[in-house]
Formats: sequence, structure tokens, C-alpha cells
Amino acid sequence: MQEPQNIDELIRLMKNGKNESERIAAALDLGNFKSKEVVKALVEQLCIETSRAVQESIVSSLIKIGNENVAELAVELLKSDDAYLRNVGVEILATIGDSALEVFERMIMHPDKDVRQLVVNAIGEGQLKEAVRILRKVVEEDEEENVVAAAVEYLGEIGGSDEDKKAIKQALNRFSSPFFQYVGEVALKKLGG
Repeated sequence: MQEPQNIDELIRLMKNGKNESERIAAALDLGNFKSKEVVKALVEQLCIETSRAVQESIVSSLIKIGNENVAELAVELLKSDDAYLRNVGVEILATIGDSALEVFERMIMHPDKDVRQLVVNAIGEGQLKEAVRILRKVVEEDEEENVVAAAVEYLGEIGGSDEDKKAIKQALNRFSSPFFQYVGEVALKKLGG
């Protein structure tokens, strides 16, 4: 096989390569380029790709690129009907962490509670310096019990300030289901209060 000369050639090979190996190699090579065009092509192919191996190569490249362009398009995966795409959206966002900060800030206000839940999961699982602050904001402001419960669980794992404990206690007054009460009590125990 001749070495691809440019981004356009790599994108063509990823989409239409003669075999899976060629498509995987092209997808991985695209991870060396940080342009919006490359990120868009990777995400578009991820959504229609039938080979799981090629999909995994695309995810690896998106994580390697890991910039705001990736965060913007990965968050769109959270809205997919395909569970695999939603899960890789969470994985990508969690892994790129601080590069997705603006996206996280915006998406915790998303009108769809399921998308907010996935964003909370990405924040809680991720490597984000601002995770505790954002999770606390969700606990204090979100109206959906399951979204708040997820944020409380993560806050119990990574929080620790008096503000965190106060936010959880206030949420326990807002939601009275046995499930929520249990989640809140476990989180407070982990935080020592």
C-alpha cells in the first residue's frame, strides 16, 4: 500500500479502504491531526461504521486529538439512539476532561434529562479539575431526581468540602424517595458527615 499523502486521502481510506486493516490504520493515522475537518470526518464515520474494530480505532483517535472540537461533537453522541455511541460519547468526554469544560458547563443545562444524566456520568468518571464544582451545581439546581442522584453519588466519591455536604443535605430535603434517601446517606457517610 502506498503511504497516504494527506488528510483527504486518509479520510477516503478510512471510509472506503479495501479491507478492515487499511480502514483501521487510516482511522488511527487521522488521530495525528487536530483539525475540525478531521474530527468531523471521524465522528461521522463512527456513527455509520459497521466494524467495531474500526469504531474503536476512531474512538482512540478522537481521544488522542482530545480538543474542544472533539468535545463539541462527542456531546452530540450522547443524543444518539445507539447505546454504543452514547457510551463512547461519555468515554471520550470523560477521558479528555478539561478540554470539554465549556461543553460540560453548557450541557448540564440540556433540556433532555437523559443527556444531562450522561453528562453527569462523564464528569464523574472524568479527569476534570472542575468536576466537584459542576456536580455540586447539578445537585443544587437540577430538578430531575435521577440526574441529581447520579451527581450526589459522584460527589460522595470525589467531593469533601462542607459545601458539598450542605448541597447533598439540601437535595435530601427536595427528593424523598427511598432510593434518593439511600444514595444521599451513602454519599454523606463517604464524606464523613
